[in-house]
Formats: sequence, structure tokens, C-alpha cells
Amino acid sequence: MSHNRVNFKSIVVVGPQHPDTLPKSVFEALKDMSYNVNAVDEREMLGISHRKDIGSRGRLGFFTKLKSFVINNLIRLSPKFEARVYNRLARIVESYEPDLIITHSAWIPPQAIARLKKNTKAKIVSWFPDHPGNFGRQYLLAAPYDFLFFKDKWLVDLARRVKRNAYYLPEACMPKWHKRVELSEDEKEKYGCDVTTAGNMYYYRVIIFEELMKYFKVKLWGAGIPRWIDSPIKNVYQGGVVAELEKSKAFNAAKVVVNTFQGEVFGVNQRFFEIAGCGGFQICEEREEVGDFFKIGEEIVTFSDIDDLKNKISYYLVHEEERKKISDAAYARAQKEHTFQKRLEKMFQVISG
Repeated sequence: MSHNRVNFKSIVVVGPQHPDTLPKSVFEALKDMSYNVNAVDEREMLGISHRKDIGSRGRLGFFTKLKSFVINNLIRLSPKFEARVYNRLARIVESYEPDLIITHSAWIPPQAIARLKKNTKAKIVSWFPDHPGNFGRQYLLAAPYDFLFFKDKWLVDLARRVKRNAYYLPEACMPKWHKRVELSEDEKEKYGCDVTTAGNMYYYRVIIFEELMKYFKVKLWGAGIPRWIDSPIKNVYQGGVVAELEKSKAFNAAKVVVNTFQGEVFGVNQRFFEIAGCGGFQICEEREEVGDFFKIGEEIVTFSDIDDLKNKISYYLVHEEERKKISDAAYARAQKEHTFQKRLEKMFQVISG
């Protein structure tokens, strides 16, 4: 794929490298663009990598969870321990002699970024992968980043009010694994249903799917339903994560993929682009930003409340040709315009001025 190349000789991507994360997608896209790129996963450095320890059903083991809990709380509660951990991270990043560093964490302390500014000649940017509710201690505002990129316009406005160099950059799909795939009969049986989604479960999302499962065949995918959620949706939870190519299979096999924006204020989630990139038929929440990416009614369908969602699912389940026409149009646009290569080209345009 052709792209407008910016001459970075060495790039370091900082962030978790398990499937479908923003850092892994950025790392893989940069490799595909022929950049010299290295990944530094702070969780691997701490010995709590989800990538290594995730089970066959998409769940972390008890001792991995316990270790992660202890270490994360030591970082949060002890400034000295935090400094030691992130000084080590900085040393690893420095060893690659980068001229561009892209971080994807809200938890890197300002002192570590200041050290990287002092000890390298790199431009240092952050592309925050989460919604405002997970902005943490707001280290991103205190650290001396050259550029901040957010998927939510609310955070862009917040950062600009305190004179930070912030820009809006939504997430995307990854065509190497978010794509249409041929399904075997066993895969059609495993993933096939009226309605699906993949992601974490919160009561807002739970309430919506509790209602849908009364009327439609529903299958839910994710890392597990928290024990504190008391809900019949546990009966339609499929017992594991779908990611990358497996996510494409799940979204292709389902007739409708429902997408809710649990935490975004003025933006959309990564699943929004993944569904389209996989060729799934998406019904998502009404939101002004939706129309910035896809033509509503032609490339995507939106809903205003549960009743509207039920009515639209019922309609499109019996209008297969309309469903296919809309998903085909979204697929073409996602594969052409909403890829991580396109987003990185935009980032590099901003960085290079």
C-alpha cells in the first residue's frame, strides 16, 4: 500500500502488545510501512504481560491477576517504586536511539518523559487509547510531550485549555486481520447469531443486551463477565475473547453487530472501525461524530434508545439485501479511509508541520 513517508530512522512504540490493542496495531502498521520500529511493553517488563498469560478462554489466571494487582498498586502508592519502574522503561527506550517515541499510556510519570527528552533527540508523542473516564492522574498534561493525540474531542479541548499541543485522532481498523473471511460450517455454527458484540461488560451495556436477548439470538464475546454483575446475560456469554482474525469471523457470522459507546464523550471507540473493517453490519448509538466517518443510513445505522434498537434489528433481520448493501458500503470505506496506516500518515503530517 502506498503512503506518504516521513523520514523517521528509528521509532519506539510504548504500550501493551496483546491482540487488538492500539499499541500493537500502531506497531504492526509501522512495520508494514517499512519503518524501523521497536515495541516496549511495560507489562512484559514487569512480568505481568497479558499477552503471555492469557488463557485459552480469553481469561487471565488467578496468580497473574494477583501479581498485576500487587505491582500496579505498588506503582500507584509508591513514588519511589514508580520512578524505578519507569526509569527502567526509559533506559530500554533510549537504547534504541529513537527519533520518534509514541506512547499509549496515561500512567507514564512526567519525570520519565522529561528524562527521554533530555537523553534522546526524539519527538515524543502520546496517542491515548481510552476514553476520558480512564485518564488517570492526568500525567499526560504534566509531561513534556511534543504532541498529544486523543480519540475523544473532549480530551482535546481539555488539553488545549491548558496550552497543550493536542489533536483529534480517532482509532481505525487493521486490514491484515479486520477483513471479510470465508467461514467453515463449524465457524458458522460457532459464531452465527442474530446479534453480537465483543468487549467489556458494564451495566449500561448489560441492560441493553438483557432486553435484546428476550427477542433475538444473542452471542456475547469478551474477557469475562465480572462477578459483581448479576444478570441473565451470563447465559449468552460465549466464554472467551475474539480478537483480530477471530473477531472478523464473529462479526461476519452475526447478522447484526451492536456497538455502544460506554465511556466516550465526543468520539467513537475502536470497535466502531473494526466492525466496518470486518464487513459486519453495524448498528451503533446515535452520535454526531458517527456521521464524520460513515454515511448514516447508507453505510451505518444508528439507534437512539432500546426500543429504537429493537425495532431496527427486527427490520434489518428480515431485509437481508439492505443489510448487505449497507455493510458492503461501510466495508469499502473502512478499508480505504479508516486504517491505521491512514491515521499514522495524519499523525506524521501534524508532527512534521
